[in-house]
Amino acid sequence: MSNRETFEAFIRIVEDKITEFSDSNAKPNLDLLKDGVRDRFDDLIKSQGYVSKEEYESLEMIARRLESRLDELEKATKSS
Repeated sequence: MSNRETFEAFIRIVEDKITEFSDSNAKPNLDLLKDGVRDRFDDLIKSQGYVSKEEYESLEMIARRLESRLDELEKATKSS
């Protein structure tokens, strides 16, 4: 999906939620609307290969640990 297609998909998600919200006769609950949009937007973004900040930080920490282990292995093989 191109950036334009991603943006258009996001706009459709927001439009759907607004329509759903405005058609409802119940008392408006903005938290439900916000959560619904966030969940669908997160799914859309993840489908494009993006990750959340938390996921990125976890992956970064794993990469650092792996690099450290590789450094230790390189040192061990040089001294052998």
